[in-house]
Parts: sequence; C-alpha cells; structure tokens
Amino acid sequence: MDQTKAPAPAQKPAKGPAKGPAKDPAKDYAWHRHPALIATIPVIGALIGSVLTIVAGQNGKLPESINPAPPPTTVVAHETTTATVTATETTTQTVTPSPTEETSSPDSSTSSSVGVPPPGTLAITVLMTTNGKIGPNEYRAGSAPTAYARVNDESGQQLGKGCYPTWVVKRGSTTVQSVRGESCGSGIDISRDSLKVRGLYHVTISVTTDAGPKATKTLDFQVT
Repeated sequence: MDQTKAPAPAQKPAKGPAKGPAKDPAKDYAWHRHPALIATIPVIGALIGSVLTIVAGQNGKLPESINPAPPPTTVVAHETTTATVTATETTTQTVTPSPTEETSSPDSSTSSSVGVPPPGTLAITVLMTTNGKIGPNEYRAGSAPTAYARVNDESGQQLGKGCYPTWVVKRGSTTVQSVRGESCGSGIDISRDSLKVRGLYHVTISVTTDAGPKATKTLDFQVT
C-alpha cells in the first residue's frame, strides 16, 4: 500500500485587487469618545442647571438670598383722599342807639336817630348834608346845609304822605328860621343868613300824623 500523500490542491487566488488593510471594528464605535464632544458635556450640564434654577426661582421654590430670578412682584396702588372741613363761626351784634345818641349816616352827613319805637309812637332820624361841614357836627359860618328826616312807625315802615313836619332852626334860644312841610319826605334848606353868626344851633322837627302818633326830634350842631 502506497503511503504517499496526495498533494494538496492549489488555493485559488482572491479575485480582484487588494483593498488595503483590514479595518478595526473597535474604532468604528469610538465617536462618543471624541475629545471635543467630551469637552462640551460640562458646558451643556451647566446650561441645563441654570435654566432649571431660573425656572425654580420664578416659581418661588428657592430662598430669596440665592434666587437669581425672583417671581414678579405685584404693586397695588391705593388712592387716599383727604377732606378738610373748616368751621367758621360768625357772631352778629346789633346795637340799638339810645334816643339821645347822635350818629353819622352813610353819606357822612350830620344825623340824630332813634331805634324802632314802642307801639303807638314814631322813630325819627334827623340828618344834614355836608355843605359847609368842617368837622363832626360843625359847620362853617355862612354855609347853607339842608336838614331832612326819616320818620318810621312802630312797624319800621318809613312814613311819607299823612305825615306832616314842622322845622325850626334856633341859635341858642333864638329862632332864626322855620318851615312846615306837606310830607315827612320834605326837609328845610337852611339859609346862609341863618348861619352867619357863630354859635351853637339846634334844628328841631315836630311831626304829626293822620294816624294820630306825634313825635319831636332835635339835632344840635356848631357854627364856627
């Protein structure tokens, strides 16, 4: 028996040109180990942490001392109205002159007046114009003022018709002029001759009325 081995069949050469060295399979799965990618991981983590911290701060879940983004604050405006009340006290005093009191009328003429009379009587105010007036109840010699009167009944109504005055002007006890009027609205024009002598003068009005009441009033003045 022949123990000689048959020669091995010849191997067929590989078809096609050689494509270079074989690839390492471990290198195909090493992209996640790239140095640039590894360097960005801490940055991304920090950004995510910052976003989460801001969101938590806006929701009020962090202490105010470390809260980078506190929740929005709501401001409520309150309007206050202040009212000032001023109380003013007014006191009115009415002075009634006595029957012998002499006062000045608003037109600065010389006057003699009384208040509201009792029932059944009259109130008379005697006035003189300022012609020749040189002081309180004082006139220049030779001047010619006019005397007139206001006569009021007990109700305060001023009398005109039905009221009859008699005027008398005296120097001391000497009568220098007199006149009678048709109504209490008429006065007396004192002449210059009546006041040509210096001294104390008196002008008197005596009133009678159709209703019955009577009254007399005298005003004194000085001629200098």
